[in-house]
Amino acid sequence: MELLQINIPRLVENVRPFRLSFQPFVHYLQKQKQEAPPKSGLIFLYDYLISKFTPFLALQHTLEELTDTEPIDELFTLIKHSVLPFIHQGEETPYAIGLPHHPLSLFHYSESFKRLAGSSTETPPHPDLLTMRENLGRALYKLVLEKCYHIPTSIALSPWLTIKKEVAGLTKYYRLRIDFRFMEPHPLSSLPPVDASWLEFAGNNIRTVEELPVALPLEQFTFDGFSFFLMEDVTEQATLQDLKEVFVHLQSEVESGIYQRFEKALRNLCGLQDLQIGLMPFLQVNGNYVHHAPYTSRSIFLKHSTPLIDEKSKPKVQHLIYEIVRRPQPRIFNDLTCAKTPQQRLLRRKGFGSFIVYPLVVANNAVGMLEIGSPHVGVLNREVLRKVEQAIPMVVELLLYQRNQFKNSMEEIIRQKFTLLQPALEWKFAEAAWAYLRQGQEELLEEEATQVIFEEVFPFYGAIDVRNSSTERNKAIQQDFIRQFRSIGEILQLPNLPRYQSRPEKLLAKCWYWQRRLIEKITPEEEEQITEFIKREINPYFRYLHQHHPEFNTWLFPYLEVVDPITHLYQQKYRAYEQSMAQINTTVTTYLEQEARNIQAIFPHYFEKFRTDGLEYNLYIGSSIAPWLPFGPEHLQQIRQWQLASILQMAALTHQLLPGLPLPLQTTQLILLHSHPVDIKFRLDEHRFDVEGSYSIRYEIIKKRLDKAHLKGTNERLTQPDTIALVYTTRPEIEEFLPVIHRFQQEQKLGMELEFLELEPLQGVTGLKALRLRINYKGI
Repeated sequence: MELLQINIPRLVENVRPFRLSFQPFVHYLQKQKQEAPPKSGLIFLYDYLISKFTPFLALQHTLEELTDTEPIDELFTLIKHSVLPFIHQGEETPYAIGLPHHPLSLFHYSESFKRLAGSSTETPPHPDLLTMRENLGRALYKLVLEKCYHIPTSIALSPWLTIKKEVAGLTKYYRLRIDFRFMEPHPLSSLPPVDASWLEFAGNNIRTVEELPVALPLEQFTFDGFSFFLMEDVTEQATLQDLKEVFVHLQSEVESGIYQRFEKALRNLCGLQDLQIGLMPFLQVNGNYVHHAPYTSRSIFLKHSTPLIDEKSKPKVQHLIYEIVRRPQPRIFNDLTCAKTPQQRLLRRKGFGSFIVYPLVVANNAVGMLEIGSPHVGVLNREVLRKVEQAIPMVVELLLYQRNQFKNSMEEIIRQKFTLLQPALEWKFAEAAWAYLRQGQEELLEEEATQVIFEEVFPFYGAIDVRNSSTERNKAIQQDFIRQFRSIGEILQLPNLPRYQSRPEKLLAKCWYWQRRLIEKITPEEEEQITEFIKREINPYFRYLHQHHPEFNTWLFPYLEVVDPITHLYQQKYRAYEQSMAQINTTVTTYLEQEARNIQAIFPHYFEKFRTDGLEYNLYIGSSIAPWLPFGPEHLQQIRQWQLASILQMAALTHQLLPGLPLPLQTTQLILLHSHPVDIKFRLDEHRFDVEGSYSIRYEIIKKRLDKAHLKGTNERLTQPDTIALVYTTRPEIEEFLPVIHRFQQEQKLGMELEFLELEPLQGVTGLKALRLRINYKGI
């Protein structure tokens, strides 16, 4: 029989050429004969086979030395009949006998094997190639360990290779299993000594050859015998794996590429090259199904039908989608020549002979529809549907991804073109975003349409800030460093410390240097240097001591128990600071978010909050925001009352936290009064609302610089714990607030003392005044 070679990548390096030999097969037959029952007919069979192979036992040839296999073709036939069960003796079983060379060299094979493997093949995907190399390496290690060292192993002995072929426009996958039981290794000289890691590998405690610290020297062994090869079609399993791979790249690959790979994999799975595949997510805007070409144009039916879902008001289209959703079972139209409905007749006119419609519903939520069409009658049947159903979870994942992409596009347009919106106004911006999306990203809207301006709105600003937060943070970090360096110094002064990378004396000198620096305030740059020193020098040395010198663990354990497992820093004080900040911010944010929803009932308005070391908010209210509603002074007074009540409540909440805070941080409270209306405009370049006009801009400048304000002629900060500071410019502004203040004084939530103060000029701002009020926590 003519030598057949399969060109596969080189799978194992540093292995001597395999040599053809029948000695291992004879050994196998002799062992089987010994185990056969006495006087059994099997003994006669084994004796006959042994006699046929015995004259050829001296034959040991490499592939290059083997010039003519005709004299031994009969032996290969005998091997086939001995190894393959009789039910598999027909030519349809794809088998071969040969050597696992690079390339694979096969002396005897079935016609079905030659047909599947004889044409050129593609290089297997990288993950498969790694698996093949590992499988073959493990098999060779098993042979050497068991046959030469007599070490039993629990390693599987049947490695496999994946062969990928293009057949009639479809990708087919075949798995070639290699049986090594008739292969024996022989050392070229004395056996290399056994390494302990090889025993671990034999017991399957080390999983891969690559993990072995000392490799088994395969180049010091010859491998004599032959291998038996069996090939099986694994297209269905491999294609499902291909589909999974498609979805691994959802976030990183271009969507058109994902869709092409998805279509190709689904055709391979069905085994039908001329399938048309449609995939349509069901997209909704305000509860109505919509057509967005980048997604829904991939639907076979919609691509060929007249009514596109380009308007929410088309009831026929809405009804069609709802009918599909109402009965989500897959439907097979096996013969469209007998079309009965207008939809079926349309598909037949477009050249389809059979069709599958598969609506996909998850938790009563219709996510989309898969369509599969063939020009041939009767091709799409239950067997095809069975194959498709294996991929349905992945199809659902792709549809959900597309729906999320559409939703994200809508939200991104709202964020980019407008801002984060209040629920009362979101519906309007959703309509605008949908209009923008329908037109296409390339077409700009009219200039006036992109301008969002609210004129003559009244601004309200409030802030609750953590007192001296930066100072407290730096103090906490410095205290942690001091404590950590004290512990490091104690360890580094232990006697008989071994050397590793750096001498312990050098590390100790650096430690003392930083201990001296920490007596004073350190800079941010020095904080970074300290962190790097601990991370790059101290931690590696202590890990070395812990792993290789357990005699020092008595001193290391207390240190290692305290350091953070991620940063490897002492962070007790800093964590106390962070936890306190988090509790304060969470408490204030939760309260303000709830209040922001509640006060929409006063009058529709725009509200935004900012996280700083505390919390700031802006509120703009006026008739231009909701021109269909009447707006008057009473609404402003209600907001003033809410503003003072809410900041009192937030101050009380943070005050209540104090006993339970790991680090007792206090807050300061501030309100900026501004009685003149301003204009606010949404700026596309900055993606936020901003005030318009020179006088309005002055208001913004004041807000930005108030946190540093001092009382005139002193170094005293305006904002103090247990007080509320109301900053104003003109007397009418504070007079509008006095009735609200008086009310809370009567309710004993505020002290009776009113501190009227003047502020030092701020950069670009003069003439500011303030009223400071004392909070009475007992009354709140």
